[in-house]
Amino acid sequence: MFEISKQFIDKKIDRRAFMAKLSKVGISAAGASTIANSLSTSSVNAAALPADEMPEPSKTLKGLSGGEVMAEFLIEWDVPYVFGLAGSEEVGFLDALVDRPNLKYATCIHENAAMAMADGYSRSTGKTSIVQLHSVAGASYALGQMVSCYRDRTPVVVTAGRQTTEYRGSNGFLEAPNLHKLPSDYAQWTWDVTSAENIPETLRRAFMLSEAPPGGPTFLTFSKDHWEKKIDSVEIIPRSRSIVDIEVAPKADDVKLIVDYLVAAERPMLFLDDDCVRHEISTEVMEISKIVGAMVTLGARMPMVYPNTHSHFGGNYGIDQTLAQSIDCFWALGGHMFKVVNKAAVPWVKRSAKIIHTSLAGAEVGRNYPVDIATVASVKATTKAVLKELKDRAISGLGDSWVHQYTKNRRDSLDKIAEQEWDNEVISTSRLVKELDAQVGDEALVTTELILSKYHFWDYFNIDHTKPFGKRRHNYATNSGVLGWGLAASIGVKMGNPNRETWCFTGDGAFNFGSQALWSASRYDVPIGIVIFNNGEYSANRKAQNFYKGRSVDTGNYIGVNLKHPDIQYAKMAESYDVRGERVEKPEELEGAIKRCREEMARGRPYLLDVRIERFGQGSESEYYDYFSVAENH
Repeated sequence: MFEISKQFIDKKIDRRAFMAKLSKVGISAAGASTIANSLSTSSVNAAALPADEMPEPSKTLKGLSGGEVMAEFLIEWDVPYVFGLAGSEEVGFLDALVDRPNLKYATCIHENAAMAMADGYSRSTGKTSIVQLHSVAGASYALGQMVSCYRDRTPVVVTAGRQTTEYRGSNGFLEAPNLHKLPSDYAQWTWDVTSAENIPETLRRAFMLSEAPPGGPTFLTFSKDHWEKKIDSVEIIPRSRSIVDIEVAPKADDVKLIVDYLVAAERPMLFLDDDCVRHEISTEVMEISKIVGAMVTLGARMPMVYPNTHSHFGGNYGIDQTLAQSIDCFWALGGHMFKVVNKAAVPWVKRSAKIIHTSLAGAEVGRNYPVDIATVASVKATTKAVLKELKDRAISGLGDSWVHQYTKNRRDSLDKIAEQEWDNEVISTSRLVKELDAQVGDEALVTTELILSKYHFWDYFNIDHTKPFGKRRHNYATNSGVLGWGLAASIGVKMGNPNRETWCFTGDGAFNFGSQALWSASRYDVPIGIVIFNNGEYSANRKAQNFYKGRSVDTGNYIGVNLKHPDIQYAKMAESYDVRGERVEKPEELEGAIKRCREEMARGRPYLLDVRIERFGQGSESEYYDYFSVAENH
């Protein structure tokens, strides 16, 4: 879809051809019209501007350098931060920031952190952010977290500087002839800016294509001289005339058929996946699930985008295959069915079930499973339409006792496990999460990068369905599998929401990939609570070796798993960044440690808790580590 949008913005196809192409990929006429209106430079969003009002005028700039033009563009478009790591090719842009204090430069000491901070800022505010990188080195370091943005549909504009135009092709220092193509598999659009005069128009295009359905990063490269050259005159088109409406409507016939399927089913299920990161649909889904008697589950690598206190919440779909095989109507709201490591031995949804798949990512709809209703549309617009149709038909009272019984049994089982583990000598993950649940604020924003401990978070950290969306806890997480995202993302979340209590819950393995972000948290007084779930290993790797059932299992010698030799002292690491913290090793110490963390946050500073938790699962008792001594051969 974004390639079609690009052709339309670049004026390579007209409106009629644009709408025809969208119709071929399954978008309704109303949805296509919405997108066309949003992307057109000659019109504005009809919802934003009454027909009898004049559009906001453009701004003309004269005699400024390319760097100054770019800075003015970002200010005009209400972009408050540039996340980046300065380099030699970008001096023309960096110099323009000196006299523009309302455009703040957030320095990071690794590009991984810059990308993840921008990602966290964007997904928590709904605003497109910008990242400034240096050459092929910076772009390469940032690529991992660009994958996270791409997988989660987060709109971020990424820029990189390169050699001056006249020096291109000389194989100079850090030159990459096709640098703009480097992240092309993980970007909505990539482009090498052709001239200083084109900077505002190219930036406008990058922002819009980043936001265009299904959403994701765009990537621009600039020659050094483009930021330094003086420009006689350029136009900045206002943000109000460049807003993409992402709530693409479904076809009316599809809505009616979805309702028919749900009403006829004995055991329907609503499955929330990728698109639900960007589109908040929990309010609609709670109502729909109650009316049709459906269970609600999440994709395995999703953040908790649905309140887990709701009586229809069934946790992670697929863990209980007996439940999975009983579902007779399965509605996937989002991109992937399913994001798993290996192909399942049996279908994850029984072949006799009616299957509905709705997503703005047209390439994902029906990709892995047979689909009876394939809808390329916004999950928000579709759930709203389905809810309206259900209410118009006055449907109510469909059986949901099976859902309530299942979720009650599940809840009772989880509570029993937590009670049994409460006084374990080594801190259990269930106790850690319940202790955090007891003290973290009711409206807190929590960024998680937990691999196997993620389900403990789903099970024991309450997000209250009785509170309106804006007044309850929110969870942010990436489902990309690229580690090192969580800490920096939580900084970006806090920067975008300075008045909301913000936490980062991360595993020790993931923290090691992104620990450099501590520096930015310290420099900018970012008051976040950082909790490391420290089991001293890459547990997911041990789990994978257990599945293989080879010599690792026979001997207890798990290669590349142990992280305790040396045993990293994360509180001391934080201290080197002027961040206070402590290690917690006994269960009875948790309550006081979390309280001290909150007190430091209230003083306007970050705080780190390194919590030593127990391991679980086959091989958890293994202390083997792959050791050899280079010194012995010296």
